[in-house]
Amino acid sequence: MDAISVRVTQGGRLVIPSAIRKSMKLADGEMVMLQMKGNVLQVTTIDDQIDALQAFCVPLLGDGAVDEFIAERRREAAKELD
Repeated sequence: MDAISVRVTQGGRLVIPSAIRKSMKLADGEMVMLQMKGNVLQVTTIDDQIDALQAFCVPLLGDGAVDEFIAERRREAAKELD
């Protein structure tokens, strides 16, 4: 997508143009993350941030860490019922 000019209005407000909102699949009232990278303002969705964090953690924890944790808890719970 090409660069689009927007005006900063009173109170520092920016309007994200419709084409960008549609491209990012942003709904009214949805929270986004703002991050400065040098002089660049980056806007990402919370879901994109969660996906990036999960992708970062996979090499550290292994792909099935959560599934293994849940399976372990189920085994422990089953032992308590016996």
